Amino acid sequence: MDQPTGKRRLLAELDSALSDTKFTSLKIIVAYAKSGPLLRLESKIKKWIASGKKIEAIFGVDQQGTSLEALTFAHMTFSKTYITQEKGITFHPKIYLFKGPKDARAIIGSNNLTVGGTETNFESSVIIDMTNPTDIASLSEIQSMWTDLLPPACPATTEVDAALLSALAASGVVIGERALQAKGRTARSGPSAKRSGLHIVPASPLPSALMKQNGSRSSSASTPAAKTTGSVAATAKGFAIQIKPHHNGEIFLSKTAALQDPGFFGWPFTGNTVPKKVGNPTYPQHTPDPIVDINVYGSASVSMLTLSSYHLNTVYYAAKSEIRITASPLVGMVPDYSVMVMNKPSGLSIDYDISIYRPDSPDYSLWLSVCNQVMPSGGKAPRSFGWF
Repeated sequence: MDQPTGKRRLLAELDSALSDTKFTSLKIIVAYAKSGPLLRLESKIKKWIASGKKIEAIFGVDQQGTSLEALTFAHMTFSKTYITQEKGITFHPKIYLFKGPKDARAIIGSNNLTVGGTETNFESSVIIDMTNPTDIASLSEIQSMWTDLLPPACPATTEVDAALLSALAASGVVIGERALQAKGRTARSGPSAKRSGLHIVPASPLPSALMKQNGSRSSSASTPAAKTTGSVAATAKGFAIQIKPHHNGEIFLSKTAALQDPGFFGWPFTGNTVPKKVGNPTYPQHTPDPIVDINVYGSASVSMLTLSSYHLNTVYYAAKSEIRITASPLVGMVPDYSVMVMNKPSGLSIDYDISIYRPDSPDYSLWLSVCNQVMPSGGKAPRSFGWF
């Protein structure tokens, strides 16, 4: 149950087991899978596969809980990947089985292969370490959970190939993660939840190398085969950046970040500013203004400033290649190098939920650790940003 506070997380357990030389195979059975944990473990997974070890997975595709990105990653990387769906029955198990010549480790509980399931949700699991032959009966029982789901024993299970992947995408059984996020935003709306005071540790940042790779890729890929592990934009649910508010309320974002995940910022902007003086140039503007909730946190656990349903003016000043937002109420309240965290909430009727952590906030160092990319700057202390 310790995942939100960061004391113990499934992602760390998976990372550790993937590095353990006594294991040579991994079998995964989960209801939902998203690309977030796969991308965070990608270097370990590829090293595991390159050494001749195997990873096989059975994913449920009920309720669009498994994304196109996750299924594509698994199909292109794992030894074998299956999907299973039985009409009228929800597929809901979560089992991770590592096995070697003498040792085995099973993780059985509530954790799906998602960022929430592996890092930030309240979850519970039991970790069972076994040795052969002492625990052969227990190991055989757990292994039978896998074999009983394989075809032909289970007609609802099908091995994934390129044709099936395309068919699943075309039918809408599996969809992309950006579309899933948009679907969640339109399906539910309601007021922002109040901060409880629980010391929550954010999800680990997406690897900076992957985000940089994504920023250099063309966004024109549309087929499942083209959505390789480099297509990480749709996996980012949040953005963190150090900010330096100007006296006029302007805050500079990052064009580099916008290129890495255009969809998160609605980039490129399609509107235009209206010059105050005739003859002055116009600039691309996010139209309409994003509607945001803003909370500023200092030394206390409660917000010291709250702006609800605030219209966040967002402009790209092309002459200087600068993306600026304007929030005048923050002037004098937010010191330089505070960390601004932007979430695209799935259950709220706003575009972004923004939290700003001043350097005196107890959570400042946690969010600063998410900022794993340094912005180009000629100054002595350049700002940083990152994705999670």
